[in-house]
Amino acid sequence: MKLLMESLVLLCKQSEERVHFGRRISFFHGEMSTGKSTIAELIDYCLGGSLQKTPAIQSELVGVQLQAVIRDTALLIERNPNTTTSVEVSWERDGEAGRENLPLAAGEVPIVGDEIYNYSDFLLRTLGMPVLKVRKRKDDPESALQRLSFRDFYKFCYLDQPDLDSSFFLLDQPIRQEKSKDVLRYVLGFHSDRLNELQAELSETRQEQRTMREAARQIDEFLHRYGFASKATIEAEIDKLNDEEEKLDHEIENQGSDDLPASTVAEEDQALIGGLSDAIASKTAAIADIEQRLKEQESLIAEFLAMKFKIARSSTASELLKGAAFHACPACGTEVSRKSDAAHCVLCKSDLAEAPGGFESDSAVMERDLSDRIDDLKRSVQRLKRSHDRQNEELGGLTTRRADAQRRVDAARRQVESEYMKRARRLESRRGEIRERRRLLVRIMGMPGEVEAKMKEADALSTRISELERNIQTEQGRFDAGRKNVDALEKNFHALLRAIHFPEIKADDKVFLNQRTWFPYVHPKGNESLAWTYSDAGSGGKMVLFKICFALALHQTAAQRHLPLPRFIVIDSPMKNITPDINPEIFRNFYTELYRLLDNELKSWQCIMIDQTFFEPPETLDDHLERRLTQNEPDHPPLIRYYHGH
Repeated sequence: MKLLMESLVLLCKQSEERVHFGRRISFFHGEMSTGKSTIAELIDYCLGGSLQKTPAIQSELVGVQLQAVIRDTALLIERNPNTTTSVEVSWERDGEAGRENLPLAAGEVPIVGDEIYNYSDFLLRTLGMPVLKVRKRKDDPESALQRLSFRDFYKFCYLDQPDLDSSFFLLDQPIRQEKSKDVLRYVLGFHSDRLNELQAELSETRQEQRTMREAARQIDEFLHRYGFASKATIEAEIDKLNDEEEKLDHEIENQGSDDLPASTVAEEDQALIGGLSDAIASKTAAIADIEQRLKEQESLIAEFLAMKFKIARSSTASELLKGAAFHACPACGTEVSRKSDAAHCVLCKSDLAEAPGGFESDSAVMERDLSDRIDDLKRSVQRLKRSHDRQNEELGGLTTRRADAQRRVDAARRQVESEYMKRARRLESRRGEIRERRRLLVRIMGMPGEVEAKMKEADALSTRISELERNIQTEQGRFDAGRKNVDALEKNFHALLRAIHFPEIKADDKVFLNQRTWFPYVHPKGNESLAWTYSDAGSGGKMVLFKICFALALHQTAAQRHLPLPRFIVIDSPMKNITPDINPEIFRNFYTELYRLLDNELKSWQCIMIDQTFFEPPETLDDHLERRLTQNEPDHPPLIRYYHGH
């Protein structure tokens, strides 16, 4: 159960800070804001706690490593502030080494071996402790089981500064107190492996019984809802279905086709569809002919318009060039010959008798004739377009009438189905329903018997549950050693309070540990009516001493009676709310008693102490380490030597 911490390494942005620990005691003291409490917080962080993000840690820390030894296993525990769900653990023992990224939360599948599901399981198994399961709610015998983690034990080994005067090991916090109680029960001998196994088996047996009864209840409700209360009822319905199916088979076999009704297809609509199809084809052809004629006449209009422009341009040129004498060709500049026989053109040498003469007198007539032809063609195009629109409209009407007639024909065809086919399908459908119903009944015929069998099996488990409850009571009755451990803890706690001169604690006072709440009470002169406890201590300083003395008494009892508790203790600021110069007697007495314990009963324990003022251990307490932390003394630097921000 001994976890020996050797060193803590802070990987910072500008340096690597190493903190060494003594095998017996390590005392860190000095000024405020130098990182004393951070040492304990980083140990807690490496052992599965959350990171306390002080300004220095938040701005400078890159990673942290804890080197420790558990029995014959050397551990290197590494955590990164950016990773909050797992811990990197490397280990070495007997020449074998391993490394795993262990999750903080347990999953469904073991990570290492068959029992280790998370980091806590790894630490517990390495310490030689079993992975414990306890009932979540102690007053509910049917409550589910939950695991005790390393962190549940660690709260009795690490007394952190913020909770020293505000919480008594979480026993005063309703939601979290049960696990603290479970740890004390286990450590003090009120929990055994046999009891754990019996409680686990009892929980599983009760769950199995609940499952059986719930399954039987649901099956029974289903059967009653659909009228299947008993096997006889189901068999009677199957017989009725068999009789009905036999009658249906006979009716289907003897069904004839002599009474088939005649066809009722609408012949008039069919004939109408043929006529409409012919009309639609005729209309389509007529529309195509009209479109062809429209295309031809529009093309002719375009040609006549082009001819008009050509005549107009020719007449204009003739008028302009009339009587002109050419000395050179206007196209190429060649000199025109003067020789001419007056029968041919001076330029093109064409026969003047056959030349049109530039449309001198007929051009106007030709233009008027072309205009008249164009107008006639436009009127013809308009008539064709009107005819085209009319034909398209008539075609649309014919198409609509044919579609309506086709729908009527299709509807009539769908309705024309013989009574024979209808009746045959109806009979086949009913026969299929009967067969499906019968298959269902055959499948569920055994359910009423299954309900009865499950209820009998569940009742049989009641005998096993009663037997387990008796065994648990018997096992709990064997806790004589646990009661002796409690007596020893009460005596050690009272002796410690007396040794440090705790105010108002007298020799004839009694200490009583309530085994229901697990709070220690002080009975002044044995008077139970005047009992007081941690929350009644009054000042914050007394609450701090009360809690620390109880933890030391628990560790002392564990050492004396060989109880399963990790053999180290970390105390951060035992003199919180206590001023050493004003209360020098309490200061001296506390450390004197602490060193006495470490030199005697707690000789195999490792203690890490953090306080503002150093108290020198005796020479007999060898292998101890002391470090002073200051802001400005180079020989006593702060935890992060280059950081002076806060």
